Amino acid sequence: MKSISIVIPVLNEEKNIAPLYEEVSSVLKKLKLDFEIIFVNDGSTDSTLEEMLKLHKKDSHVKIIDFRKNFGQSAAMKAGFDLASKDLVCYIDGDMQVKFSELPIFLKEIEKGYDCVIGYRSKRKDSFSKNFMSFFASKLRHKLLGTNLHDYGCPFKVFRRECLEDLELYGEMHRYIPPMLRWKGYTSSEVHITHRQRKYGKTKYNLWRIPKGFLDMIVIWFWQKYANRPLHIFGGLGLISIGIGFLLGLVLIVLRLLGRISLVNSSLPMFAGLMFTTGVIFFCFGLMADMQMKTYYKVSGKRPFNIKKIWK
Repeated sequence: MKSISIVIPVLNEEKNIAPLYEEVSSVLKKLKLDFEIIFVNDGSTDSTLEEMLKLHKKDSHVKIIDFRKNFGQSAAMKAGFDLASKDLVCYIDGDMQVKFSELPIFLKEIEKGYDCVIGYRSKRKDSFSKNFMSFFASKLRHKLLGTNLHDYGCPFKVFRRECLEDLELYGEMHRYIPPMLRWKGYTSSEVHITHRQRKYGKTKYNLWRIPKGFLDMIVIWFWQKYANRPLHIFGGLGLISIGIGFLLGLVLIVLRLLGRISLVNSSLPMFAGLMFTTGVIFFCFGLMADMQMKTYYKVSGKRPFNIKKIWK
């Protein structure tokens, strides 16, 4: 049986720490898995850290990462993923709204060969506004990112550890882990899970996360589409702009020679020149970005591809 690391980012969840630990550890012991539980304290101001330290003293399976201040959920998940040392990595929230006893459902999907398994909260126990925004955001993500998932933000996921080794998380990008992994060639599956009402503490969800998440989604979309060849988008925009400027300029010259128009007080020649110049700038920017990407891959040692296995 494989080993598993459980990564749990927490922020002001003092009343959830002990019952969450009991639920998680009891399930893992029943499954007879080699495990570790990694709590990431994301700048809690209550007694969350003290509750975790109590568990750490009595159970060597418990590890704690304590941030100096609140850096956000993506940063907390990244820190936990980097510390994880087992074959599989499971991420859950610290609010106890998912039933950890459903972990075997995820493990069965992993045994089928999937690299990533995402939970799907088909009957969410959240407020109407939160459910509505999540539904709208999922539709928009599906259109832009091309991944047919029902619940991008589900706080119950299981990964093979190699999936997370080069994963960069910041801002609100933890919501886009599945499409980021798909972009790298990893396979994913989705399973229905039970969603419970929060019993202790307050939700950390707020409206400020919406624009942040949208901007991060645009970054992911651009990175997936044009990271390897930025010239394709910037050069394409440049050629369109050059074409518009050139054709407009040509039409103006012909019309002026035929005496159809006067360009004395017209701003059209300036507009044509501006479009042409802007196009040249975009095209040159695309060339420079292309060269920078080649330098990035060479210096960082990263590759624009991902090998699953090599037979020799």
